[in-house]
Amino acid sequence: MPKTKIVAAFGKRAPARTEATVPDATLEFAEETAVTVKDPASVRTPKSPRLAAGVLLGVAAVALVTAGVYWKDGWPLPLAAAEGSLRVESDPPGAEVRVDGTTRGVTPLSLSMPPGRYSLTVQHGSNIKELPVAVTNGDTTVHHITWADTPAPVVETGSLSVATDQPGSPVLVDGQERGVTPLTLSDLPVGQHNVVVRARGTTYTRTVQIESGTTASLFFGGTQAIPGSIRIVAPISIRVFENGRLIGTSDMDRIMLPAGEHHLELAADSVGFQVSQSVRVTAGQTATLPVDLPRAPLSINAIPWAEVFIDGTRVGETPIGNLPQTLGPHELLFRHPQLGERRVSTIVTMKERNRISVDMRQR
Repeated sequence: MPKTKIVAAFGKRAPARTEATVPDATLEFAEETAVTVKDPASVRTPKSPRLAAGVLLGVAAVALVTAGVYWKDGWPLPLAAAEGSLRVESDPPGAEVRVDGTTRGVTPLSLSMPPGRYSLTVQHGSNIKELPVAVTNGDTTVHHITWADTPAPVVETGSLSVATDQPGSPVLVDGQERGVTPLTLSDLPVGQHNVVVRARGTTYTRTVQIESGTTASLFFGGTQAIPGSIRIVAPISIRVFENGRLIGTSDMDRIMLPAGEHHLELAADSVGFQVSQSVRVTAGQTATLPVDLPRAPLSINAIPWAEVFIDGTRVGETPIGNLPQTLGPHELLFRHPQLGERRVSTIVTMKERNRISVDMRQR
C-alpha cells in the first residue's frame, strides 16, 4: 500500500518549506472498516474550537440514540389499565343495580370495570337478587334476571243476592253502582258492606255482613211483598240469567227472587250447555230447580286393549265407540291383566268430539 503524507500547519502562516516526511504515519483501512493508526503519537489532536464542538455534538447524538434503543428493548412503556365489561339486564327492566353496595344505575345497564370479583345486587320493587360476578380483561359478562310473577294476594270473597218487589231498581254497594234488581254479586270481599237500593221512589239502606263462600240475601220493598227463592241443583256449575242479567249460580245456597213467575236462562259455557226454564216462586219459600244435563257421545280406545270403567261402572272393553255420557267431568279406569291400570280424567262437552285413547305399555 502506498504511504500517505500528512502536511499540517497550525497558528501563523509558515514560510514555504520542503515537504516533510512523517515516518510510519501511514493510515491503513482494514477490511472490517475500522481505522488503524500505526503511530498514534504522530497524529495530533486538532485544536480548532469548531471541530471540537462538532465532535461533542456527534458523541451526544450517538448517546441519545443508544439510550433510546436501550429504553425500547429493555424498559417497555407501561400499558393502559386493563378493563372488562359488565352488562345487567332484567325482565321487566328498570331494576336498580348496585355493585359492592354502590348504586350504579338501572337495567339495562353496561359498565366498564377493572377485572376482579364483585357483589352484584339487582332490586325491582320488593324483589331482590344478589349474586357474585367476575369481570375479566377484554370480555363482557352479561347477567339477565327474570323476576318470577309475584302471586296476587288471595282475597276471600262471598256473594250477595239483592231483590226488590219492583224489578229494575238500581243497587249501590259501598257507593258504587253495581246493577239493577234482581242482582247477584259474587265478588264481594269478606266483611261489612253498605247496600243502597232505590225502589218505588224510596231509598233503602242496609248493612250486610259477607262471609267467605256463602251468599247473603237482601229484599227491599213494601211490607206486603215477601220474596221467595230458588235453589239450582246440578252436577256442574250453572249460571242463572233473567232478562239477560246474571242473578246467581248453582253454587249459591239460594237465589232471592220476588214471588211470581220467572223465565230463566241456565248456561254452562265450559261444556257448551244452555237451556231456558220457567219457575214459579212462592213468597217465603224456596223452590228447588233440578237441572238435567244432556248426554254426548264418548269414544274410548287403548293399546293393545283394556277393560274400561267410567265413574266406577264397567262399560266394556276397548275399542268403545259413541258411548253416551252426561255432560261434565268423569273418571275412567283402564285395566289390563299384564300391563296394569291407568286412570284418566275427562270432561264430556257438546262443543267438540269426545275421544280418549291411552297406551297401556307406557308407564
